[in-house]
Amino acid sequence: MKTSPITRSLLATPKTLLTAILAVAFAFWAANDFGSLSRVAGAENQLRTSSAGSSMEQTRVMWEPKRSSKPMRRSLVAQAARGNVIDEMPSEPLVDDQVRQVGFYDAGCTNCGPVCDCGGEVSCGVEPGCGFEPGCGFEPGCGFEVGCGAEYGDPGCGVEACPSCHGEPVCGMEAIGYRDASCGLESINGDYCDSCGGGGCDSCCGVHTFPLFLPLLRINWHRFDFFAGVQGFKGPMSFANTDGSNGSSRVGSGSFGFYEGFNEGRSLKPLFGWDMSLQLGVRATQNNLSGAEFTSDRRHQVFVTGGFFRRVDYGLQYGLVVDYMSDDWYYQADLTQLRGELSWKENGCHVYGFQFMAGLGDDSSSTLVRNASGATVISSLDFEPTDQYRFFYRRLLNNAGSWDAFAGWTNHDDGIIGTTMTLPLRQKLAFSTGATYLIPNEGTNSGGHQEESWNIAMGLVYRPGGPRGAGRYSRPLFEVADNGTFMVDRK
Repeated sequence: MKTSPITRSLLATPKTLLTAILAVAFAFWAANDFGSLSRVAGAENQLRTSSAGSSMEQTRVMWEPKRSSKPMRRSLVAQAARGNVIDEMPSEPLVDDQVRQVGFYDAGCTNCGPVCDCGGEVSCGVEPGCGFEPGCGFEPGCGFEVGCGAEYGDPGCGVEACPSCHGEPVCGMEAIGYRDASCGLESINGDYCDSCGGGGCDSCCGVHTFPLFLPLLRINWHRFDFFAGVQGFKGPMSFANTDGSNGSSRVGSGSFGFYEGFNEGRSLKPLFGWDMSLQLGVRATQNNLSGAEFTSDRRHQVFVTGGFFRRVDYGLQYGLVVDYMSDDWYYQADLTQLRGELSWKENGCHVYGFQFMAGLGDDSSSTLVRNASGATVISSLDFEPTDQYRFFYRRLLNNAGSWDAFAGWTNHDDGIIGTTMTLPLRQKLAFSTGATYLIPNEGTNSGGHQEESWNIAMGLVYRPGGPRGAGRYSRPLFEVADNGTFMVDRK
């Protein structure tokens, strides 16, 4: 069977086209690689002509980037095929405009010590694991997940960490999407805090705006801690004089109720250039909801705490706040006190220090109570804050948790002991509890049960911004005052 010339040309086309493509590819490769082949020829000849007795180390050459004006880089496989056998993997370059070192003084890694509250340092017995080397700015440990299957955002100190699942942001490279805001690199959807109009390193960028005509009210909820719970307490003010002619005739019992409030912290460095922070908080309580044996009134309290403090990674911490208390029951009280702390933080998770509470004046009030026969008794009452002096030890936990133990004395030679704890449950939720007991100087036969004071509280703390919402150094140093830190005594 004969084939026409046109048919023969069509059958030969694929072969001709393939030959042409191979020829063009070879010419392009030869034109671009002629120079580089000449540079590695020496290394190739050295590998091919080396004697059998020579060691492999003598034939290796270190990998070097291509020194050319062209931006093209060869892969490691291509370089190894031409004799460039590398001994170690080169590191990837960092993007300078997205990485900032974390330090209170912006001094780099010297201030990024192994601390538990950072969320990303090697401390509390945490081993690096998984081949990661510890280093400031990206350090395995408290900030990484425990492993697959663990609840996100609940890593624990003292366990070996492995970023095999959802690694939590760490010190120096901490971003938030649904994660936490923190110091160093805080972003939402790629926007960093430096672009948030001076938000700085003490907060994240999630500022919500509420239109209240003019001007607009802007509130950064990530700075806040919201808390609520139950409490029971007792003190000298829990006993009322039911006999106007005999001031020592008093009856009463303890109080039980509920509390709720908030606490906020923010850095003063963007405003004044100070390496200090400001805090402000309010606590409200509702107690004796069913009255007491001498009154049918409910007991309402309001505590306000505001002042300055300084947190550090290592060294001296201090702070001073003013506490205000309003107590409305069978009497009305308005009292203030100073509360301060001076502590030393080790390069780890331990804090040792001293706290004091000093009253700023006394107050008096008329009282209206009911005696055993149901008659109304009108009298007066003088009272003052109890001065307290405490030595304490604080153990820092992961995710801004801690527990304290303290012991001390008062200005009336009473003893004081107690403990507090904030235990993180989830990324934005923590359990808070504490107990304080004042051991009266008076004995059991001298009305000691009317002079003793105690406070027990437990509740939950919700942090919209997570454990570092207010910033690593701007998280409030003092809890809002309560019936354990603000005790009242009769004069």
